[in-house]
Amino acid sequence: MTESMSKRRSMPETAGYLAQLPGSVIGLGIITILAGVAILVWPGATVGAIGLVFGIFLLINGVFRLVSALASDERSGGSRALVALLGVVSILVGVLVLRHPFQTLAIMTLLLGLYWVISGLLETIHAVGSPGLSGRGWAVAAGLISLAAGIVVLVYPAVSLVVLVWLLGVQLVIGGAFVVALGIQIRRELRSAAPSVPQRRAPSEPRQAAADRHQTGQSSSG
Repeated sequence: MTESMSKRRSMPETAGYLAQLPGSVIGLGIITILAGVAILVWPGATVGAIGLVFGIFLLINGVFRLVSALASDERSGGSRALVALLGVVSILVGVLVLRHPFQTLAIMTLLLGLYWVISGLLETIHAVGSPGLSGRGWAVAAGLISLAAGIVVLVYPAVSLVVLVWLLGVQLVIGGAFVVALGIQIRRELRSAAPSVPQRRAPSEPRQAAADRHQTGQSSSG
């Protein structure tokens, strides 16, 4: 039965199902944390190195969110549109960050600030407008942190490379930790909502004894 249902599921539906699994969400959070750690520990990090790590992360994050939005039947139309828009923005900024002409400190700071503001705003609106969203509090917190980081970068654009490295690395580590917590919360909610399988109860002692007496009586009479 399960195999036949899985065979009927199309590739987009399968991708959307996998993207919504708690393990996939936790995996995305771990990737985010690793990207932040890589930026923080990169020896003599340059703008090009930051652009490489951050751009690859944005592409992975964008594809994850886009597939999750387009192939999901559980979200409402507005919710799917917000998640899809967030995925498109992530992919677009990732492509720009990876292009060599945009790998200057001023442009990288501007792209980083704009992305954090837009993604944080969309993430917060999506979480606030989805009362039944699993791990809603974690999603709101992650969105607000991203929004605040983007505003700081845009208000103070004349940052040094060292400050940019620390801002990006710390934000990715914190944001990734929130995503991991979100995945763990989703897993707990799914486990608590899963129906428990009733166990067969062993026959009670009096009934078992009566059955034994009845069987003994039949044997003696025979």
